This record gives sequence, structure tokens and C-alpha cells, in this order.
Amino acid sequence: MNVVLPPQADDQQPLFIVGSMRSGSTWVRDLLRRIPNFICPEETHFLRWSEPFRTPGGMRPHTRNRLLERHRDIDGIDPEVFDLMLRLCPSKAHLHKRYISAYAQAQGVAPPFRWFDKTPQNIYGLPLILAEFPKARILHLVRNPLNVVASLKLGKQVKIPDLQGAINCWLEAVMIWDVMSPIAADRVMELRYEEVLKNVPRAMSAVAEFAGVNCPTGLWSGADARQERNQWTKVLNMDEAGRVVRRCAPAAALRGYDLPAMLEAHMARDSPQSARRG
Repeated sequence: MNVVLPPQADDQQPLFIVGSMRSGSTWVRDLLRRIPNFICPEETHFLRWSEPFRTPGGMRPHTRNRLLERHRDIDGIDPEVFDLMLRLCPSKAHLHKRYISAYAQAQGVAPPFRWFDKTPQNIYGLPLILAEFPKARILHLVRNPLNVVASLKLGKQVKIPDLQGAINCWLEAVMIWDVMSPIAADRVMELRYEEVLKNVPRAMSAVAEFAGVNCPTGLWSGADARQERNQWTKVLNMDEAGRVVRRCAPAAALRGYDLPAMLEAHMARDSPQSARRG
């Protein structure tokens, strides 16, 4: 087989979706994929790791991670082509752009096309994204931390049994965002997952406009709406919910989440007096 290095993708204004895990990014990705010629591979994690690219530590995630191997298989990336990219690309940005071209070729998408990346943990590489992709747009998707922690504890997709670890997934993401976003205020957008749930067409149209992507009308409708189940009320006990509130309440309040009030209302509903009234 004659292995050829894919070209770098031409799109100079990609969209990166970052944030905490379990914040609805996969659903938002699938909604955005409805836009013609707006492509997105599986999670890449290229810009997540702090180790420099082409160093032993920086290469390990690309060569010894079975989940990412599975993602590349879904994307249709030939292992020999990816190995060639790892050997010849000088930087993470070059790797990312060539990977997008390889993905487009595998999916039968011819240029010109626009692309976006949905890897929530790339929030840890936000400074590098802003530097390497100077025209990129960054979407921070944020969700009620009580539901994020509950989802991580439940573990249907990603399981983090340590409560403080699950809290840190949400808290570290918003801390990084709050420090970095003012530096590039004209290139960033924060969107609450609950706002997408409430009105999918309005939220997704706003994201498309922010990304500078033209899209036909009627891609999204009220039928796409979902309901937030607030599973934290069943998954977290009162002590666990209280610890989430104590650590996350200040940052959550900046985003319209009144965690103490939510916990108080839940405690009132579960109190013995409330049970007797029922």
C-alpha cells in the first residue's frame, strides 16, 4: 500500500467544543453534524495533553490508547496513515489539520468544507488552541454541576467513583474557562446545556452563527427537545450533594445555577413533614 500524508485542512476558522464531560457535547455535536459540509470526527484528544508533541510523554496517548484507536476506526482512518502523520507532523496543530483531511476523505467529503472538534477535555489545552488556531471559535458547553457529578458517579458512559474527582471535572473546566475566555472575548461563547434543551432551534442557530457557518432553515425543530431528568436527586445522597454545592456554588452562580436553592428545595421535598403531607 502506498501511504500518502493527507494535506492540512483548509478551514481557518474551526469550532472547538470544550468543557466538562457529561455536559451534552455529544448531542450538540450530532445536532451540528446536520449542517451540510460541517464535519466533525470522534473525540480526538490531540490538544488535551500537556506534554509537548513528539516527546515520549506526548506520543504515548496516540500510540497506547485503545479508546482513541476505536475512535480512529470509527472515523475510517487507516492505521498506517495515522502512523505516518505521527512521524511527519511537527506539531499538534499540524496533526489535527491533517487528521481532519484524512477523516473527510474517509467520509467521502470533498473540499471546501468546514470542520469542528468535540473533545470536552481539550479545555486543558485552551491556551494552545487559541495560539495555534488564531481564527478558531471556542464553544464552552456547561451543565448544572449536580447533574454532571451524578452522571459521572452513575457511570453509564464515563465512570468516576471518587466524588471529588467528579466535582473536579466540572470545576476545573469552568476555572480554566473563566481565566482564559476574557483573553479572547471575541472568539468564545458559553452555552448552558439547559438552554439547548429548552429551545434546540434557537440554541443551535446561535452556535452556527457564532461559528460563521451558513446552514439551511429547518435543520432543527421542537421535536429535538429533551428534558433534563435532574438525576442528581436520585443518584447523590444529601451529603454528596452538599459537597458538590459547597465547592461549585460560586462558579455555578455566575452561570445562573442557584445550587443552594436547588439543594434546599430537594431537602424540603424529602423531609418527613413533606412525606406526611403527601
